[in-house]
Amino acid sequence: MLNLVTGGSGFLGTHLARRLLARGEGVRVLDPAEPASDLRGRVEWVAGSVLDPGVLAEACRSRGIVFHTAALVPLAKAGRRFDDVNVRGTRNVADVCVAAGIRRLVHVSSSAVYDPAVTAMPITEQSPLRPVGRYGRSKRAAELEVVWAGERGLEWAIVRPRTIVDEGRGGIFQILFDWVLAGRSVYTIGDGSNAFQLVSASDLAEACCAAAVLPEAAGETFNVGAEEFGMLDELMRDLVRHAGTGSRVVHLNAPLARAALGLLDAVCLSPLADWHYKTMDKPFWFSNAKARRVLGWAPKDSNRVMMVRAFEWYVRHRDEIDSQAGTTHRTSPPQGILRLLRWWS
Repeated sequence: MLNLVTGGSGFLGTHLARRLLARGEGVRVLDPAEPASDLRGRVEWVAGSVLDPGVLAEACRSRGIVFHTAALVPLAKAGRRFDDVNVRGTRNVADVCVAAGIRRLVHVSSSAVYDPAVTAMPITEQSPLRPVGRYGRSKRAAELEVVWAGERGLEWAIVRPRTIVDEGRGGIFQILFDWVLAGRSVYTIGDGSNAFQLVSASDLAEACCAAAVLPEAAGETFNVGAEEFGMLDELMRDLVRHAGTGSRVVHLNAPLARAALGLLDAVCLSPLADWHYKTMDKPFWFSNAKARRVLGWAPKDSNRVMMVRAFEWYVRHRDEIDSQAGTTHRTSPPQGILRLLRWWS
């Protein structure tokens, strides 16, 4: 019996496929892009999209567990396509799972369903849901598609991770790593005194695997993040210290930076999305209490460990990053007008 990973050629999907293989599980990947080189020949690849119900039905024919990681991320700035891929794609996955008699669907959601600007910390599964931006709204709507499919007999679990960092992470983190490696100044919105939590792809994959098999996880939602984390400023200073390139951390006035980035976003001159500049200076961390209690899950990686590991991977692979296949979180995004700031810094 093969387990299916939608978006299995993307950043998280690749880590999850590796973890399943290490556990002795069979893996099928559904993705338009070919899997990572180390997975080829070890997983079955179905070339296709979650927007194609026919391809989905073929991919789900083994009736194993489905891990749904396919989604457009904030950096994609996809507008209406967030609804197409994140909502309609999830509806397609859930519908096909119901029809195919899938054992369980594990849906990977997002911390963007919460707004840290108006939510008390730590955030728990009982905290109010206030999605940030079009991306956040699409991820919340996708969760509801999964819950509604449960009313038709689908067994499901939802995992909401904090920002995911690990080897192979692209997107906004490769912009950060590029600047640090070049010895340029890196910037925080605000003074960086906000508690800021990440989660490693490795730890998240373990949480997803536990949510897939434990009877107690059926019909439940889990928030997951690192246990060892601190202030954003501390995280950034640890990184530049480790790199030793002469890079330094500079703090920007939060209201002015948000206004400027919002304007640049509106005229498509910045790679940063509203999710980034509206939440970066806010305390933002999850309680893992429910995941610990129900899943028996505990994260192994601290913020610092996963950030250094991701940076070192970037240093080793930076010359090949632009040729990688997969989602925005595996590739290097265009920096737009930020290239001028990089040069000036």
